[in-house]
Order: sequence, then structure tokens, then C-alpha cells
Amino acid sequence: MKFSTSIKHFQDAVNKATQAIPTKALDPRYENLHAFLDNQVLTLFATDGEMSITATMDVESTDHGNLGVKARTILDFLRSMYDTGVSFEVERQQLSDQGIVNIVTDKGHYRMPCTFESKAEKQDKTYDIELELSSEDLLNIIHKTIFACSVDGMRPAMMGVLFEIENNLLTAVSTDGHRLVRFRKTCDVSLSEKQKVVIPARVLSVLQKLVSEGNVKISIDSANKSIRFSTGNLVLDAALIVEQYPNYEAVIPLENDKKLTIERVLFHDSVKRVGRFSSIGDIRFSITPSSIKLAAENINEGESAQEDLACTYSGEEIEIGFNSKFIEAALAHIDEDSVVVELSLPTTAVILKPEKGKDNDNLMILVMPVRINN
Repeated sequence: MKFSTSIKHFQDAVNKATQAIPTKALDPRYENLHAFLDNQVLTLFATDGEMSITATMDVESTDHGNLGVKARTILDFLRSMYDTGVSFEVERQQLSDQGIVNIVTDKGHYRMPCTFESKAEKQDKTYDIELELSSEDLLNIIHKTIFACSVDGMRPAMMGVLFEIENNLLTAVSTDGHRLVRFRKTCDVSLSEKQKVVIPARVLSVLQKLVSEGNVKISIDSANKSIRFSTGNLVLDAALIVEQYPNYEAVIPLENDKKLTIERVLFHDSVKRVGRFSSIGDIRFSITPSSIKLAAENINEGESAQEDLACTYSGEEIEIGFNSKFIEAALAHIDEDSVVVELSLPTTAVILKPEKGKDNDNLMILVMPVRINN
């Protein structure tokens, strides 16, 4: 088995496929990068048992064959290399499933062990839900939602993003119990009834690194709880989260009659500065019709901060506290120049929205308040 290509071309495909392998693979079955050669097409495959990535590339060859090498070994080699032509030739040891990969470049000759294996038969899947999004739209959905996913393993459903799919509308939802994001996007899909799937945050995080241009086809096998993302020469397959997602609509307040409008960048920067002076990360907002006062303190260190910003506010004066990091993150994921904050009581969740623009009716970020001491 022999093939030739360039270091850069090979490294690009290897980097994509090995995104499926966790930093610390606890199971040795998932440490290998698998390669399948069929004439001029080389297919690279890696998996952690829950997610798998397949990347194909063109090479110079007339051979057929397959092998597996330690992913970390080949990655370390490629990262230390410069771009040049490279050839791979595989030798099988007699009466063994072990072999040696001989790698030859213009300046060196390298050897690394490999194993030989038969290509696993593909499991038949029936994709009953299919839609297509541009890379830009998919990346925007991920960016707007993934930051609010839970990292608590005791709440597995909330460690992913809920996709609700119905006729011409995709609703993506994430929450960690303290904040919630709902982002809506029109899409071309025809379904007889609304479908719901929960995609692991890790899968979406990997997609952010892999997707850059073109369209992405999303195929869902709801019976086997699996999803496939296909774009160009890349396919990512993953298991969906099977636990039921909480009823997020029940926590969205419907009677937030107080509205504050403020310049987003100034508000974001002020929250970031003042919040650093809090001993526990909390920040107090004192809101009047024409201004908002931000305050935080660290009694133990004798530190405090206070800033006043101009705003437009309709409603009674109110004091309300928040985790500054949650407000900061929410403002960082709104693109428009102005943001609207909808409030009710100091104990009721607030809603942040862009004041105007394409995301005005599509993006909603909810943040729960915290108790503050007077």
C-alpha cells in the first residue's frame, strides 16, 4: 500500500478527522486514526464512540488498503513538519496484523508502527429529517447559543443545544438554569409536525472548527437518535442527547413591562469593568428613567466600583442584581448597536434583545437575577 501527497494537504485532512478524538482518550480503541485507500481517494476516520469524523482527500496512488496509526503520533509528526511532498509506504509483518509505515520526504525518512484492520460495515440509517444551512448561518446559530449550555454532568439534556424544527423555522435553545438563549432562523424544511433534537455542545464546538464555507447538510435519524453534518469532503456523525429537554417556554416571563434601552458596547464595557470589583461576581443595577448606575464591591479587600450610564427607561425605578459574567456574556453575543432590557420585579428574570436589526425578533437572552444586600 503506497500513496503520495503534500504535507499540508495531508495535515489539513488529519486535523479535521482527529477533532473527534478527545485530548485524553481513556479507551485505547479510540486512540487511532484510521485510513482507507481506494486508488486516488484516501479516507481518514476517527471516533470517540459518540462522535465520528470522516475526511476524504485526493492522493497519488493506484493501491487499495487500510491501516490504523496512533492519532497523537501522526499529529505530532505533522506539526513539526514543513510543507513538502511526502510518500507513505506500508509494510506488513509476516503472520501479523502489525506493520510499519515508511514516510519519505525530501529531507528525511521516518518509520512508525501501524495496525491493519477491515473497514467496518456502515450501519444503515434512515434520515427522516433533512435541512440545509449556509456555513455562515450555522456558525451564527452555534455562536449565539453554545455559550449558555450547562457543564453539569447531572443535567445531560442541558449540556446540549435544543433544535426545534418545524415548517420553515429552526429554533435553537440553550440554558444552564441561570440563563437561557432562544435563537430563531428561517430554513427550508417541510415537516408534518414539530421535531425536537438535542445536539451535544461538544459536537457543535467541533463544528465551529471544521466549517468555514459552503453549505452544510443536516440529516437526522430520529429513531436511532443520531445526526449527520455533511459539507465538502467532510462528514461528522454524532449521537444525540436522549434525555428530554426541560420546558424552557415556562420560564420565559410574559409580563416584563419595564423597558430599558442602552448602547450595547458602553453597557458591556461598563459591566466588565465594574464586575471585576465584586468579591463574588455580582453587580447591582440601580435604574432610573434617564440613567443606570452599576455598582460592585469587595468588602474583604476594601475595593468598590461605580459607574453611571445614560439610558432610556420606561417604568418605576428599580434595583436589581446579577452575576456580572452572565450579563457580560449576553451582551457580547448581541450584534446590534443598541440593546433592550425588559424587566418586571427584582426577583423576575430579565430579557435582553437587540433593539433593531435582523436579529430583533429572532434572538432572546434571558438572565436570572441574584439577591443583593442593601
